[in-house]
Amino acid sequence: MIVGVSATGGIFETRESELVSVEELAFKFAVSNINRNRTLMPNTTLTYDIQRINLFDSFEGSRRVCDQLALGVSAVFGPSHSSSVSAVQSICNALEVPHIQTRWKHPSVDNRDTFYINLYPEYTAISRAILDIVTFFKWKSLTVVYEDSTGLMRMQELIKAPSKLNLKIRIRQLPPGEIDARPLLKEMKKDKEFYILFDCSYRTSAEILKQLSSMGMMTEYHHFFFTTLDLFALDLEPYRYSGVNMTGFRLLNIDDPYVASTMEKWSLERLQAPPKHESGLMDGVMTTEAALMYDAVFMVAVASQRATQMTVSSLQCHRHKPWRFGPRFMNLFKEDSKNTG
Repeated sequence: MIVGVSATGGIFETRESELVSVEELAFKFAVSNINRNRTLMPNTTLTYDIQRINLFDSFEGSRRVCDQLALGVSAVFGPSHSSSVSAVQSICNALEVPHIQTRWKHPSVDNRDTFYINLYPEYTAISRAILDIVTFFKWKSLTVVYEDSTGLMRMQELIKAPSKLNLKIRIRQLPPGEIDARPLLKEMKKDKEFYILFDCSYRTSAEILKQLSSMGMMTEYHHFFFTTLDLFALDLEPYRYSGVNMTGFRLLNIDDPYVASTMEKWSLERLQAPPKHESGLMDGVMTTEAALMYDAVFMVAVASQRATQMTVSSLQCHRHKPWRFGPRFMNLFKEDSKNTG
């Protein structure tokens, strides 16, 4: 049997608080898991090249993706920050190599490029889902608390809806650059704002939950709606018997045996790793971000196995000579994303 080798590239940003990003951990975990399971991918072995760049450094991102394309890769994963994404996306599109994202994307990042694909739900879909939840509960008043300007984009459908829903909306912003929301929460408590939507990261959500508890706002009269897709991954046990109502989204279907098995393997691996800084997550839990990265790598592996007689070429950024199999590989990837999505 001839086993094909498919090389992929990962460009991941590092932050001061973490030496290795969740995306990189999930990327390596997916490659390792897929290569171990020969019944899953009998004819494909995945290899990878990983490059780490500093956050906000689009020039470094461009240089590293050119290095990877020169090595010869069938797809590029990451980076995740919008300034670097645009630079890498432009190069991948010019050389017709799939560029794959698994994080929320600012609408200003051009998603019309033929060789760009993002597994994260579009902000319009999230916006409609938020409106559906608020409509379902028939709330007459609602306070929206957002972390940054991207939150207002996700609130578009809701903000346009008050006249149709007879809904009074109050919009507040969390203090920029800090997670101490207590002065804001104190004001909301004084104004008797009981129905509150929080649009913020899971890290911020975890801190806000603690602060709500310390402010005595975890009561049966309050209903908190968190838009993070990782509310399920936070430790909610301290609030279980408070009587508070809490609503959130979850993208992962944990009732699916394959998903449950993958999450369990991830958990075992993460629990054996050195302790990480405090993030608010339960120990070993697989976040939505990590799960989407796993799915993306899996789909590249499936596409690689189906792409018979496809070879990966060394590409030069300055020559603008595209990968001849790029369009075919991209079509296979998109077909698989429809079948699994």
